[in-house]
Amino acid sequence: MDAPTPLPAPETVLAGNRWFAGLSSSLKAALIEAAAIRAVATGRWLYGSGDVPLGLYAVLDGTALVYVALPETEDVLVHAAGPTEIFGHAAQLARGPRLATILAAEPSTFLFLSEQALARVASRHPEIWQHLTRLLYEQLGETLLILARTLAQPVAARLAARLLHYGRTGAPEAAPIGLSQSELAELLGVSRKTVNRLLQALVRQGAIELHYRKIVVRDPGILRALARGERARLQ
Repeated sequence: MDAPTPLPAPETVLAGNRWFAGLSSSLKAALIEAAAIRAVATGRWLYGSGDVPLGLYAVLDGTALVYVALPETEDVLVHAAGPTEIFGHAAQLARGPRLATILAAEPSTFLFLSEQALARVASRHPEIWQHLTRLLYEQLGETLLILARTLAQPVAARLAARLLHYGRTGAPEAAPIGLSQSELAELLGVSRKTVNRLLQALVRQGAIELHYRKIVVRDPGILRALARGERARLQ
């Protein structure tokens, strides 16, 4: 049996996060030193909606699914957080309950910064609060962009944009997307049949490869053109 691939150092993974990369070297080192690494099995919760905030997370490997509860129905899948993504700071800043339920879509590894560890970092680097507020603002902008795409763009363009985001195609090394077609369909608000048809068309164009619960982006240029509406509709 092959040995498992060693997990890259946290600072190597988080270098692909624009917000983290923009911090001072001393602050980045302090955050990583204060944090702990947590391995989470498939389907296990990190936290649930309404929970008291106990810290924030960064994805080092794997995928975290983000669900939001609706009073009229069961929880709705709204996002999939992959390597380099940071979450959990909104409740930490507001001192309110968690707004979403987070669980691992596959065996995943997270960097966890507890509330107490964050306070210790802040005692030496009080600017961390301003940085976290900026991170929250940037993520709000990303959320509004997704909402705008949902209202204005055809599903093929929205799919391409999601694949670009989840595959971290702007990072030095693109990551496989650890989502099933059913989960991707739920994120886009369409049927699995529709997503499968569009994915197969992207395979034929050489844009992606499909594997079991994995999508690998091979030609991000095709996806970028599709997301911008510069390519004909997928057949």
